[in-house]
Amino acid sequence: MCDDSEKIETCYLCGKKFDMNKSELAYYRYDKYPICDYCAEFYSFYKEDI
Repeated sequence: MCDDSEKIETCYLCGKKFDMNKSELAYYRYDKYPICDYCAEFYSFYKEDI
């Protein structure tokens, strides 16, 4: 089941509002802090590989 509804979040790092469901690189840091596509790409070297 795919959820195509809008899920507007505010990036924890830059404060930009974005749609989490339409972003390719966006993720939640520590399952709590939303990170937008731009910051996810820019700070990708900080992302933990699990």
